[in-house]
Amino acid sequence: MVGLAAELAHGLALTFGSLIIYAKPSLAGLDSAIPLWALLIYVVSNLGLVAYGLVLFGLMSRERKAAIVHNILFNALSIAFLVIWFSLSAKSPIGTVVDALPGLAAIAYFSRSRRVRNTFTAT
Repeated sequence: MVGLAAELAHGLALTFGSLIIYAKPSLAGLDSAIPLWALLIYVVSNLGLVAYGLVLFGLMSRERKAAIVHNILFNALSIAFLVIWFSLSAKSPIGTVVDALPGLAAIAYFSRSRRVRNTFTAT
């Protein structure tokens, strides 16, 4: 749950940062901003991930078995969005790789951990 909270806080911080940099690109050393449509895709999809993360907190706190599948889907979706954001020039190559690492680790953990299977037993 701590890892998920960190991911959501990181996503919110990047969302607010992207809005600030869009308004004043010189803060990031840029000459121009990305197109508005690309920013909107980034912001809306990031806020969608935050909303999905809040749903995951509910599933995890009630120890629902569905939390396992939804955590894997959440992290796969996060990685897919990173690739999309990179292709829209809304994410740097190194930022894409670094931000994908926690998602990949979470997918591996939720897929293979016996502790996870034993914890999330309620149907």
